[in-house]
Amino acid sequence: MTMRVELLVSEWCATCPAAEAVWRRVAGEKQIEFAVLDLAQAEGKRLARTLHIRNIPALVIDGELKAVGVVPFAEARALVAAAPARERSAARYAGMLLAREDRWFIQSFALWLAASGLALAAQGSLLAPGPLGGAGMHLFGAAVLCLIYGLGAHMLPRFTGHPIRAGGLAIAQLACANAGIALLASGMALELHALAVAGGALLWASLALFTLRLWPVLWPRVAAHGARAASA
Repeated sequence: MTMRVELLVSEWCATCPAAEAVWRRVAGEKQIEFAVLDLAQAEGKRLARTLHIRNIPALVIDGELKAVGVVPFAEARALVAAAPARERSAARYAGMLLAREDRWFIQSFALWLAASGLALAAQGSLLAPGPLGGAGMHLFGAAVLCLIYGLGAHMLPRFTGHPIRAGGLAIAQLACANAGIALLASGMALELHALAVAGGALLWASLALFTLRLWPVLWPRVAAHGARAASA
């Protein structure tokens, strides 16, 4: 049975991000089910009421309150020493901190937004005809898509309380999105139809991967039923 580690936090807690950073690092090394629960969420309120928790950040392991405050990394590892080493990336629970993939998506948004501004400035007018104008508009739309990817992957698991698939699937989505934007904009600017189509196909692939990641977040029971049926 997988060890379950829950960190109870709140938006107004100044030390909670530091506590989460420690346990994110531990969760990357140990095969544990790690969840960050906010006091504003129903599950967080229920846990605090059941265990009579009055101070945060509070650490709960397999239903028992183990520590309050920021636990040093060495002590945190000792608390889950019985858990096996992690062999691969797993679904993660969203907390207060942005995951690295979400941060990369938001950074991509800033990059492509700047590129769209340059393309439109070179065109001279937003409505002026020409390949650069079209490329600039598509760059802008694709930049917003990257922002949606990053914020959606961070906020939707936090609102629903369900984990989102991370690791290789998120990296593949990031690669498809950025390669697709580059090819689409280049194809439009250079008027190379095949290049633009290839870029569009990669962008659609990134959307499909995002849908695959979000499925267990928005419809967890359907996803769990499908997983059981596939393993039967």
